[in-house]
Amino acid sequence: MRRTLFLFFLLTSCFAFSQIQQYFFVDDVDYVEYLYVEICIGEDGKTTSVTEIPEKSTYKNKENINYIIEYRKQFDFYPESKFVNQCFEYSFKLVNSKYESLKATHINCKEKFERGKFIYISPETAKDVKIIRRKRKQIEKDKTSRSVYKIEWTSSSSYTLTHMKLTEPESQYLIGQKMEVKILDILDDGSYFYYANLSDRTYGFGIIKKK
Repeated sequence: MRRTLFLFFLLTSCFAFSQIQQYFFVDDVDYVEYLYVEICIGEDGKTTSVTEIPEKSTYKNKENINYIIEYRKQFDFYPESKFVNQCFEYSFKLVNSKYESLKATHINCKEKFERGKFIYISPETAKDVKIIRRKRKQIEKDKTSRSVYKIEWTSSSSYTLTHMKLTEPESQYLIGQKMEVKILDILDDGSYFYYANLSDRTYGFGIIKKK
């Protein structure tokens, strides 16, 4: 049988059964697509339903979607969790399996992306977030917040962002923490596809476009 789903990301939180994977590697997306679901939790912390939100999802393979939904139904919360008797949205990411190795396909990235203005291409990131990148500093801002990072290129296809200043009070704990970013591929429109690792506990894939 053709390999379709792969484990990558394990998110440890207040789930009673320890771990749940958030990322799947598949063969039928170009880079990354998103599956949004609504999860409802009963009074005892048990998962009562997991339902696709098709108007928000960009991934369309129904067979794999059903697989992921059935997988998620196996996980429950602790009875004292704040999610008891509530429904909430959750997203899964489907990533092209050629990026499973996390190896870059281009090596001359630094010169192209070391400076300039950029935006995130993702339904999970606000469209008005602007990125301004200088030689040693990266600034991300929207209408209500501003974040400043120290940026250090560790190779021609990877860089480190160190949190320096954050306007949101709830994010102050991140100051001084580092995010390792690998540029895995350069797209035809000049955007780049990346993998990010924040302090070995939060992982992600995404696309950044140079303006």
